[in-house]
Amino acid sequence: MLATSLDPATTMGDVARLTVPRLADLCVIDLLDEDGSIRDVAVAATDEQIARELEELRGRHQLDADGEHPVACVIRSGDPMLLPEMPSTLLRSIAQGSEHAKFMIDNGYRSAVVAPLQARERTLGALSVLRLGSGLSYGEEDLELVCELARRAALAIDNARLFSDLRRVEQRLEAILVNLAEAITVIDEQGRTVFANQAAADLLGAATPGDLTKAQPGSIMQRFQVLDEQGQELDLEAMPGQRLLAGEDAGPLLVRNIVRATGEERWLIVRSSPVNDPETGRILFAVNVFENITEIKRAQLAESLIAHTLQRALLPARLPEIAGIEVQALYAAAGEFNEVGGDFYDVMPQGEDRWMMMIGDVCGKGPRAAGVTALARHTLRAAAMSGQSPAGMLSTLHEALRSQPQGTDLCTVCLVMLERESEDVKLTVALAGHPAPLLIDREGNVKEIGRYGTLLGVIDPVRIEQREVFLEAGETLLLYTDGVSEAGAPNSPLGERRLHELCANAPSMTLQKLLEQIELAARARSGGKLRDDIALLALRCDGAKAMR
Repeated sequence: MLATSLDPATTMGDVARLTVPRLADLCVIDLLDEDGSIRDVAVAATDEQIARELEELRGRHQLDADGEHPVACVIRSGDPMLLPEMPSTLLRSIAQGSEHAKFMIDNGYRSAVVAPLQARERTLGALSVLRLGSGLSYGEEDLELVCELARRAALAIDNARLFSDLRRVEQRLEAILVNLAEAITVIDEQGRTVFANQAAADLLGAATPGDLTKAQPGSIMQRFQVLDEQGQELDLEAMPGQRLLAGEDAGPLLVRNIVRATGEERWLIVRSSPVNDPETGRILFAVNVFENITEIKRAQLAESLIAHTLQRALLPARLPEIAGIEVQALYAAAGEFNEVGGDFYDVMPQGEDRWMMMIGDVCGKGPRAAGVTALARHTLRAAAMSGQSPAGMLSTLHEALRSQPQGTDLCTVCLVMLERESEDVKLTVALAGHPAPLLIDREGNVKEIGRYGTLLGVIDPVRIEQREVFLEAGETLLLYTDGVSEAGAPNSPLGERRLHELCANAPSMTLQKLLEQIELAARARSGGKLRDDIALLALRCDGAKAMR
């Protein structure tokens, strides 16, 4: 009987009724409250009128936890009490007032056993059995029986109370989770959904949370195409909750969720936390929280598209064709949602048989950097059209940067003027704080051309030196920004040495392939995500005659 219910009131009522009439004429169960007070929670009697009157009396006259009533003494001491005889003098001494004494005397309290209700090393209350009128007195065998009943009853009552407390906690927790805006599910060790709130049902295309808890493991996921940030399809085992249950570490996962039936796209961050068995530490459940960041992601994508459009506007639409010279360029922005970067390049004619090649890097990112980039590129174009030398062009740009109101716009530039002299191709190189271009001969030997000059826009006077070199047939010239050599910084940058090793393969590949190989190496060194923008500009002399 004690194992039939986990409801505290039902369990205590069953215990009290279990004793009547075979063991007692009257049974009372008293429990100790958290505040130290004693209250009766169940009364059973052969005469229902006596039971009702006692409940009413106890309601008016609560037992004194520090008094001499047998129940109070047993609860304080934890020891059972046998009262073979209960004369009127004893009843008056333990009564909670004259009304209580009259009730006990009038109903013929004759004999009693009071046993502590003890479970899990604490006293919950007391179980009292009484015989009334001319009934037999209780003896030692009765005491032993009542104590055994009290021991079992205490465990049943404590289980019921723990279950009731747990259920109240669950109900409060469920009330919180149900009303949260975040979608939440709980899965067990078999991958079954044992809890879901309405937000999860809405997100996962179910009418009610019950539809999710009734579904077979993995069946809901089949409604969607689930991709990671790189567009690779994910299966159920890749989800953080499943990984936790498999004993793996599982951090937050950004997923792109596409509804197969409609094509609707959503971006979610999925986080999972384990619920462990307190004794064994085994993971019993995984709590999944789905954060819908679709609007944020769309805004980022839109911003990245306003940014990429502006970036393209700051770069040449196409490169000019130069007879006998192949020219290729490559630009790669850092990150998926980057702001406008400060790297730029350009190739422009500067009169007959003369072209100006430029590559540069403006400090910073965003609108301010975009403005400086536009200023640098168009100032250099204007200076080239006026016929200035590379060093003169850089000095002109320096003055333009210094005249800006902020006075803090910094820029590095590499200029290469290409001139045809009969069948020769002469290169004039000028550097302003920028990495020197690399000259790669037909055997793959690499050397730097030019001397490091003053960073533009910082201090006066600017010092720029020009160096001249002749480009021979089959040789390659590479201009690059420091996003290439510093890829992977600060821990393990690509560096100039590795860049030179990559360039050594230039004679055996096309210019475009060379630039793609350098970009791939930079991305690999950066763990797949560039830390800074990179720009590459290369030219190759394909004339039949060697030049000097």
